[in-house]
Amino acid sequence: MLKVALTGGIGAGKSTVATKLSQLGARVIDADALSREVVAPDTEGLAAVVSRFGPEVLTAEGSLDRARLAQIVFASPPARAELEAIIHPRVRARAREITAAQPDDAIVVQDIPLLAETGQAPGFHLNIDVEAPRELRLERLAERGLSRDDALRRIDAQASDTERREVCDVVLYNRDSVLDLERRVSMLWDERIVPFNENLRAARAEPRPEKLQFVESDPAWPRRFEHLAARLRRVMGPFAVRIDHVGSTAVAGLPAKDVIDIQITVVTLKGVDRLEAPLAAAGFFGGQGFDEPKPDRPDQAEWEKRLYGYADPGNIAHLHFRPIDSPGQRFALLFRDWLRADPQARADYAQLKGVLSAKVDSASAYAEGKEPWFLSEAWPRANRWAEATGWHAPVC
Repeated sequence: MLKVALTGGIGAGKSTVATKLSQLGARVIDADALSREVVAPDTEGLAAVVSRFGPEVLTAEGSLDRARLAQIVFASPPARAELEAIIHPRVRARAREITAAQPDDAIVVQDIPLLAETGQAPGFHLNIDVEAPRELRLERLAERGLSRDDALRRIDAQASDTERREVCDVVLYNRDSVLDLERRVSMLWDERIVPFNENLRAARAEPRPEKLQFVESDPAWPRRFEHLAARLRRVMGPFAVRIDHVGSTAVAGLPAKDVIDIQITVVTLKGVDRLEAPLAAAGFFGGQGFDEPKPDRPDQAEWEKRLYGYADPGNIAHLHFRPIDSPGQRFALLFRDWLRADPQARADYAQLKGVLSAKVDSASAYAEGKEPWFLSEAWPRANRWAEATGWHAPVC
């Protein structure tokens, strides 16, 4: 089951996206609708709200006066936090019930306005943000009958666009027509969401393209790493001693294949094997692997790891689970830090990439072609740099 979170500021057009996803076949769970359901008349949730805010938040018929409650909480951040402490756990529990009732091949989209604020993003396979210019949002809210001051208070009470982008994998910009937004939602559905779900059902990671292609250093790479790392931390907890962005995409300014390399340092590889099922549920699949032994550490057993990937075709990643203090774990960090610190090392590695890419056109041949340079150049030079600078692998 693919679990998608949909978020966006008030007036950004999130409902339009949710409606289109529903038409395409997603099971949409609306957090706003659930927030009404959990405080409906005669519910325990409504009793909790009245207990905190008093009977003045009730209508004459005994239902929640949402307008009156909004006046109270949007004028007082502490009051808003207390209301959220009542509403959010109940909404999440109800969403879990609905999700659990869906078939295994379902694509479930949860419409969560406060995704960034509530820290729920790592619990989803894919997070989508809908954005629109502030003035356009104000115009839309005015059409709903909100005054400009009230609309501004509500916008400012939510996370900023920047904060939402930090936790989301996809940003849909809603600046033009509804038809244009719906077209981009359909493309996202066909090109990413459906293939992602198919990968989950087949228990497979999205493979890197075999055709070799380098791209310029992308400032989005660190954010993509952080999204994956957050999901891994949620699944692994203390089993992950540390999670690091490694490889070429971790070195600013270095051209690379558009694949995020992540090293997860663990105490033992058996701990990773015990987490195979929860890792799979989160979209991570893989198995045993080995790094290439280096000249002064020739025992292949020392270089054992677990090599995983992610099922998202829009965020291809290689996950290297390595034991703490193993030579592979140390070298992944050393190589990254050496390249970051030494301009000549970066230049030499970039030159190697260019030479090899002119000779081969497959990612496999490229990886094989790099190995002699790692053995004769990168390994000894990086270790000499570590000795000269006092570098050592961080423990935690």
